[in-house]
This record gives sequence, structure tokens and C-alpha cells, in this order.
Amino acid sequence: MLRGGILVFACVAACASVSLSLAPRAAAATPAPAGETAAELLDRAFQNLYAEDYIQTLVLASRSRGGSEMRRRLQLTRRQSVRPSKALLRFLYPQSIRRTSVLVLQNEGRPDDFYVYLPAIRITRHLTSAQKGDSFFGTDLSYEDAEPKSVEDFVVRFLDQDESAEDDDRCLRVEITAAPGFDSSYERQVSCLEPERGIILWTDYYTRGNRHLKRLTIDPDEVRRVGDRWIPFLITMETPRHRSVTRVITEDYELQAEIPDSVFKTWNLEAGDAKTDRKKTTPLLDAD
Repeated sequence: MLRGGILVFACVAACASVSLSLAPRAAAATPAPAGETAAELLDRAFQNLYAEDYIQTLVLASRSRGGSEMRRRLQLTRRQSVRPSKALLRFLYPQSIRRTSVLVLQNEGRPDDFYVYLPAIRITRHLTSAQKGDSFFGTDLSYEDAEPKSVEDFVVRFLDQDESAEDDDRCLRVEITAAPGFDSSYERQVSCLEPERGIILWTDYYTRGNRHLKRLTIDPDEVRRVGDRWIPFLITMETPRHRSVTRVITEDYELQAEIPDSVFKTWNLEAGDAKTDRKKTTPLLDAD
């Protein structure tokens, strides 16, 4: 499966139906539980991010080379409780890309499927593996970054703590590379993981030739409790060589008890919309 990027689309504000508590900033790194491997620590971070079914309304705010900020509003519907996982993203704003939709279908043993519906020309396109490292609608994110992650797809090892490196007093650094047979556009990733809550504080992405591409950053003050997991409420992705940055800001986050499979059919890309997708689901607090 092609699911190389560590993280995308998290929360900055949640809906009233979800119980949230602001997490205190960690003053110093708590050692990983005795005997916990680097892979087990990363798996805890993935469980925080990808183990729920939810609908999320978010804004992608992008700025490059001193230009004005461009904002795109979208709805993300993700089902993780049933494998293979599935996700549907629908753009809500601006009007020029409204109803543009992206369907992500996880596959076992082969690259995930990406379908992009373009309402202006009423065509649904199936992306190739070579396109999944491309920019996601002009942001610092890639299509690959939108895929859910499984620790089994990576080789993970602890790195020596560099006392001069930022955040090393609050987290443990790990190197993450694709496991044999797993396809990724990233040659390796270096992440700083806070072991106490199992959260990612930052990740550096490297392409072929060990070339630094971009950095993802999470403010530990903006990590909150949602259900029994710690969720980052503000994510920033920065690409230095382009002098560009994208902030991922969540307006609404709602856990779901049930999301029917019909939401994730290719025919629903054109036939459905964000409102009808939401009507088909059962919010967690509405379930018996």
C-alpha cells in the first residue's frame, strides 16, 4: 500500500458533541514505557490519529513566496473501524472547486486507489501511483499525505538524542523508512514523538538522495483529548525551498457510530454531496 506520509488533516476546534480537554504542555520527555520499541511508540501515535470513524470540516490555509493566503474549505469523511479503510474529501469553498471530491480506498498488497471527481467537466479520474506524491490542490500536502498509516508498512528505529536539536527535551526521535515491498515517495522521515501521550510533535520528510523536502509541526499546546485519544488541533506543513506553508485548521469534528459503505462508492463522487453524505451517517452520541 502506498501510504508513506506520516500525518494530515487534524483538528483545531471540535464540535460540541465531542468532549474535549486542553492538554498541558509537556515540560520534558517521559521515557517510553519499559521495553517499548520505536515501532510500538509510533503505533500508539498512529492509533491516536487513525483509529476512529469521523466527519471533519476543515480549512487548508496556504501561503507562498509572500503572496496572499488562499483558503480551501472541505469535509472529510473517514472510516477506519472496518478494514480496508476508506476516506472521502469534498471541497466546499471556494466556488471554483466546490463539489470537487477525492475518494481514497485502502488496498492490501498493492497501492491504494485515489479517485478525483472534477465537477466542471463531470469526469472522475483514477490517479496513478506516480501522481500520489503530487501537491494536493496547490497546498504543501501531497495525495500520499492523505492516506491512513499502518506501522507494519515501515521500518522504525530510535535515533540518538542530539542535545542541540529542538524539542529533544520533550520527545524521542525516530527514523522511519518504507518496509520492503512498500512504496513511498519519501526516502525516509525523522519524527519527534512525545512518549507520554503518544503524539507526533514534528516530522521531517526526505526525498531521494536524502534531500530535505518539508517539515510538519504540531503545537503540543494544541493537542486535545477526543474520546480516549490525543488529537492535534493545529498542523503546519512547511516547504522551505518553495517558501510556502499550509496550515490545517479544523472547524468541526464529529465521531461517528456508523458510516455506510455507500458513501465510499465511486458513483457517489458525482451523485452525492457533503450534506447527503452526512445525512447517511450516525453520530456517536445519537447511537443507542
